[in-house]
Amino acid sequence: MKSNNHNSLQHDYSFNFWIGCHRLSAGCKNCYMFLAQEHRPWTNPNEVKRCTSTWGRPLKWQREAEQAGEYKSVFACSYSDFFLPEADGWRDDAWALIRQTPNLIWQLASKRTHLIAERLPKDWGDGYKNVWLGTSAELKKYLSRLDNLRKIPCTLRWLDFAPLLEDLTPELSEHIDGFAWVNASGETGCNYVEPRPFDPQWARNIRDLCSKKGIPFYYSHGSGKGRSPARILDGVTYNGIPPLNPEVREGKPGGCEIVMTA
Repeated sequence: MKSNNHNSLQHDYSFNFWIGCHRLSAGCKNCYMFLAQEHRPWTNPNEVKRCTSTWGRPLKWQREAEQAGEYKSVFACSYSDFFLPEADGWRDDAWALIRQTPNLIWQLASKRTHLIAERLPKDWGDGYKNVWLGTSAELKKYLSRLDNLRKIPCTLRWLDFAPLLEDLTPELSEHIDGFAWVNASGETGCNYVEPRPFDPQWARNIRDLCSKKGIPFYYSHGSGKGRSPARILDGVTYNGIPPLNPEVREGKPGGCEIVMTA
């Protein structure tokens, strides 16, 4: 089950506390949020607005997960950035909702890793057990984002290399320690624009580095218009995802769940 029209096998749900963002780097050029909003003349994708009618959904998901004795993942702020300064007035409410939903594993990704430390809640400590902090880097010159995030204490750090715009290796090997999950993909263009060039070898190099480091690797898709470019890399579907249950995850070595495809 997905929410907010989020179509990804990596996450059970998607939830936006607020929407709107600002292009920060090359990877943002064809961001699906901007492309979708820019084709709606009544919206301004650069205006950050709090969502007002959906905050009850995570509480419903929490009740369902708790009753089933399960954990579910939630990809947060797919239409924004959780650590945008414009959202400072609302973030305490977001942290409160996260605390109320211990069976939901909140996956918070931000390109603005330099802003995270001063925007964590006072009771953060070594990190909430149900929050994974992530970032992305589409080009080598942005690998410093990984270094910034590594300084932040948290339950799990993850990476979303999307869209890959160049080969990040071998430099990536100097920045990836301390991360427990890696996603990689090309660009889709979301049927609005032509995707930028993507070489599957870039994803292979990340896959091989993750295998060497024992990090679960998830290959989202290659490059191509639409939301369903091929997820197969060298005849294999890579679905590596860490266990959501914190008790199971603690002390568990990383790995890659793979599905062989004929």
